[in-house]
Amino acid sequence: MFSLSKPILILLLVIFAGGMNSLSAQDRRVERAEKAFELRQYHEAVDLYRRAYDRVRRNDREEATRLMYKVALCYRYTNQHRMAEAWFNRAVRAGYDDPGALLYLADAMMMNEKYEEAMERYREYADLVPDDWRGPRGMASVELAMELRENPTQYEVDDIRILNSRQDDYTAAFGDHRGSTLIFASSRDNAPGEHEDPWTGNQPTSFFMSQQDRAGDWNRPVLLDEGPVNTEFNEGAPSVNLDATEMFFTRCTRSDGADVGCRIYRASRDGARWSSPQEVRLTNDSMVTVGHPAISPDGLELYFAADLPGGKGDRDIWVVSRRSQGDDFGPPENLGEPVNTRGNEMFPYVRDDGTLYFASDGHPGMGGLDIFKTTYTPEGWSEPENLGTPVNSPADDFGIIFKPGEERGFFSSNRSRTGAFDIYSFILPPLELFITGVILDDSTQTVVPGAEVQLVGSDGSLRRVESDREGRYVFDPSIVRENTRYDIVVNKSGYFAGRGEESTFDVEHSREFEVDIGISPIPETAIELPEILYEFDSWELQEQFKDSLNGLVRTMNDNPNFVIELASHTDSRGTHAYNDTLSYRRAQEVVDYLVEQGIARERLEAAGYGMREPRVLERDVEREGFLFEAGTELTEEFIEGLPSEEIQDAAHQMNRRTEFRVLREDYEPPEEEEPDQEAPEEGREDDVRSGGR
Repeated sequence: MFSLSKPILILLLVIFAGGMNSLSAQDRRVERAEKAFELRQYHEAVDLYRRAYDRVRRNDREEATRLMYKVALCYRYTNQHRMAEAWFNRAVRAGYDDPGALLYLADAMMMNEKYEEAMERYREYADLVPDDWRGPRGMASVELAMELRENPTQYEVDDIRILNSRQDDYTAAFGDHRGSTLIFASSRDNAPGEHEDPWTGNQPTSFFMSQQDRAGDWNRPVLLDEGPVNTEFNEGAPSVNLDATEMFFTRCTRSDGADVGCRIYRASRDGARWSSPQEVRLTNDSMVTVGHPAISPDGLELYFAADLPGGKGDRDIWVVSRRSQGDDFGPPENLGEPVNTRGNEMFPYVRDDGTLYFASDGHPGMGGLDIFKTTYTPEGWSEPENLGTPVNSPADDFGIIFKPGEERGFFSSNRSRTGAFDIYSFILPPLELFITGVILDDSTQTVVPGAEVQLVGSDGSLRRVESDREGRYVFDPSIVRENTRYDIVVNKSGYFAGRGEESTFDVEHSREFEVDIGISPIPETAIELPEILYEFDSWELQEQFKDSLNGLVRTMNDNPNFVIELASHTDSRGTHAYNDTLSYRRAQEVVDYLVEQGIARERLEAAGYGMREPRVLERDVEREGFLFEAGTELTEEFIEGLPSEEIQDAAHQMNRRTEFRVLREDYEPPEEEEPDQEAPEEGREDDVRSGGR
């Protein structure tokens, strides 16, 4: 699943063991192919291998199978994944005896988005080589890739045509603190150097520059300079400090047609030009390859990729520090787990908020290199998070950078059909959140136009709109924010207030929240308060029934203009005069409780109706095993005809009730008096002597 490319890009020095021994019967063409392969001249080697394969495929099956595998490796290393899949598949079907062919076939299938087929090959490989971590990693990658494909992020990605050529263009860096200059590596035709890169067949990569005009458009790229930064060798992976006085980059040199190795260089700005680069000494081991520098925002830490001894895998991310700009860097430190794996971690980049971004094929991903991010905590680096699609793809994705202070930037990928590396822009557009709905009459289910709809946010915001002729209301993205809890309160004359709620916490995609709210018409008849019962001959509000009044408290708070009557009723035992007094005291007890809960006393009127209005049941009620049917009026005559004293007591208790009705909707709370302003100094003494006015 690891897509291999040119030395400047992947820094690969791995020599595969399988199939490297020359056969005594090889002809000159095979010998030349093997030599080119050893020198990582895959562009030339693949043509030689294919010619050799055509000559032996009918006569020497074993040699033909070996050559299939070598052809497939060349296509793998030059990022031609469809061709790599076809040739690995041939080798596997022909019985090539190295299980690695099965693994690389699965990798190619991943990069060609054949996830189900790739899963089967990874399983086969895991069964054959159970101790190799790459089998389980591959299966985990298939599962993750399918999940990420079904749940893309909000990032918008675009191929920047003016920056890209038919050759490879990648690893961009901002050349100034405003993000209006872009420096990147390219192998386009006008790059310096007389000889083509034998790995790719293109020109060696050199640095080009593009600037953004006032309209925000990028200009056609030009060569950064004719030297000393650009040479006949491969240069790439630039990193420029915030004040644009230092540039770190990778240079991979060659000698006698062979790679000598990759090192990090530093150039300082000399007026409008860059000075002669000097190597940043990070190792004295000539066999170690280092590259992909990333200078931190404060300029004191340099992150890079290397195969230094003591690493976790093939290529790890390391860091060195210095006390001030211009000082030498200290010894390298490995970032360790969970950043580094047994695979390859490369192309680090430190954003201005301290977040570390990097590319990896060791963490489960979508295929090839994926871009991850991690943050440093007191406990160490956090578990890396895959950026998901569309930033990541089944191809190689790497080299991300962010424009200072913005959720936009650039990264590199070879996802195009040609397989060439291009520079892509990305932007995370702001979330567009709507809260909409329809206001309905609860009793008729018809729409209610002209209702006032309030949106009350947990951030202290308050906005009002009116429902239109279709009863619809809309709160648009200028009002609705992320990570906020909203209460929606609806008020309309002749109706009780309606209420809804919605939350925008943990929302990752733009969306419309639909909240339809029903409001109930205010009835002309009284509304019974639930479960407000009294003991015989008592007006004391029992503790267990106080909670039943909290709904009325909410109703009064939601309808701040209501003035209501609280009416209590007794049963039929006792005199009218006594029961009138008793019922009034019961109503007043409820009024006092509501006042304790913050309801203004001016909005509450107590009334006692004694035993003059027997209750009429609105629904079936069962008490003491007896069914009181809906519509029954609990008159004294009816109660006396009930079969037992217990059932009669239950009926009397149902008559002992409290109800409320809305008297009017015009209450306006008194304006708060402003505190008296302090009197002028010359007036104080007179006021004190006279006792005030």
